[in-house]
Amino acid sequence: MLEKLSEKRNDVIGRSELRLSATVEGGTPSRGEVLKAVSDWLKIDANRISIVKIEPSFGSPKSLIHVRVYDSPQTLMFVEPRYRLVRMGVIQAEKGKGKAAA
Repeated sequence: MLEKLSEKRNDVIGRSELRLSATVEGGTPSRGEVLKAVSDWLKIDANRISIVKIEPSFGSPKSLIHVRVYDSPQTLMFVEPRYRLVRMGVIQAEKGKGKAAA
């Protein structure tokens, strides 16, 4: 079950920044589960949503979720950091790049 705690509109970038409270059972939900739940709840395509952070509350079934909803998928691709796009599965990670490769 999702509940909106706050919403801030950023017209310069073309996105809405939401803080949601989710009541979950059985532990912290995966990013895929959260993405599908938020997409269904807002009734928009999942390719416009970026899950920024999931903060579980210790000893409680509630989790705090930070979400960014973009006006278009192109804006999401342009604005979101590369690591978040890789995490979302939108782009592929490059092999041999990063700190460990040096």
